[in-house]
Amino acid sequence: MATVHRPATRARTAVFAPLGDAGRAVRVAQRLEQAIRAGILAEGERLPSEPELASMLGVATVTAREALVSLRAQGLVTTVRGHGGGSFVTRPEGGHERVTRQRLAAMTKVELGDHGTHYSAVLAGCAELAAERADTEEVAELREIVALGRPRDDAPEPTLGEVRHADTELHLAIAALTQSARLAREVVRMESDFGVVLRLPLGLDEHRTRIHDLQQQLIAAIGHQDPAAARAVMRRRVQETLGALARMRADALRGVEA
Repeated sequence: MATVHRPATRARTAVFAPLGDAGRAVRVAQRLEQAIRAGILAEGERLPSEPELASMLGVATVTAREALVSLRAQGLVTTVRGHGGGSFVTRPEGGHERVTRQRLAAMTKVELGDHGTHYSAVLAGCAELAAERADTEEVAELREIVALGRPRDDAPEPTLGEVRHADTELHLAIAALTQSARLAREVVRMESDFGVVLRLPLGLDEHRTRIHDLQQQLIAAIGHQDPAAARAVMRRRVQETLGALARMRADALRGVEA
């Protein structure tokens, strides 16, 4: 299996941060599962070895081993023995576009709105704190993240997956800038639960252009240390996407009824 190498990011650092005294196998498995479903850990990526994983998370090696067994049973990790082997990420079938659209169509208006309210409240708070705490170097890192999801003269056109991944990384990096491990973990959990649905509209050219513009506004607000503006832009980002999702859901239901 070809090994995927991914650069270190604040979001990835949060994935492998120590769990603390209550770090049981189920918690290790849950954190890695959330990171895989959120796209922080990529398809084909080699995970740290069992001893490395145990050391990074602050748990016993046997605990890390049990967690990997659980992830293999869910089809999220494949282990290859021998030279060049290891445990590799396998993205779940549920991450495919068709399945995600089906999930959106199955959601009620109340459920969609509830997800959006939670997402907006948490991320708007993260954006506000990031604007208060981020330094110049950290703001530059945010710009580098979003650049990966935009067309450039010196690189091929980014795929839709790369566009979506850059947006996910931006939100996770902003959460990390709050300097709150609890908030960072909550955003990872939200991304694994609802992030793939939230990014469905990025497949639409007009929506993608609008989100790119809002990303620029958000980073500018953080760079100018303007918490109120950062919060407002993040709320607009989520609200506009919820509107696009509502339209996509209505179209899907009309297709079913037809």
